[in-house]
Amino acid sequence: MPGHRRTFALAWLLISLFPFGDAALRPAVAQGADSLLRRVRERILQSQPFRVDFVQQVYMDSELTLEESGVIVFADRERVKWQYLDPEFKVFILEKDRYRFYDRENNQLLRGVLGERNERLIWELLLSDRPGGAASWDARTRTIRLRLDDGSGAEGAQELKILVGPDFLPQRVEQQAENEVSTVYVFRNYRSRVALAAGEFDLDLPADVEIIEDETP
Repeated sequence: MPGHRRTFALAWLLISLFPFGDAALRPAVAQGADSLLRRVRERILQSQPFRVDFVQQVYMDSELTLEESGVIVFADRERVKWQYLDPEFKVFILEKDRYRFYDRENNQLLRGVLGERNERLIWELLLSDRPGGAASWDARTRTIRLRLDDGSGAEGAQELKILVGPDFLPQRVEQQAENEVSTVYVFRNYRSRVALAAGEFDLDLPADVEIIEDETP
């Protein structure tokens, strides 16, 4: 998932930790993972709004090809901001299913609506009503392993490993696709129940910013 598409998928991780209604996890999810996911959701509910530092790494054929870092602002399941600080400044803001992605280096604002499952796949693996076709829970390493296809019945299967810390907050997520590209997200330094500034989800854009409407189906 190159470029901004990878960012879109990334934004759904923490949102999708919340259950929808009272739907129960399907039997395919191991009992240990079932219990763990409930604890993770409870912990996030207790922590919001929160900030957390992140590092995003992309590997191709096991070789590190890209590393970025920044800060997430998680207000609630409908408002999330990923602010990339290094090596380049970028901001991705998701409010409900509408997003804005500002790339300062190219002076571009991309905006649109998320709708396709393949944009949300990595995060949907944690949804209570769509947990995937298989799961396992390694109590020793506190890791949930999931596998899910893209819904097409053909190519696109991905594997996800989620490492949960002793505090029941996600520490590391590893996404492995069939094309030998893997993406790793590391979360550190959670700051819980923070005060959000007025205009936290506003963007201060240059007057000459190029606006691109994303019409990808």
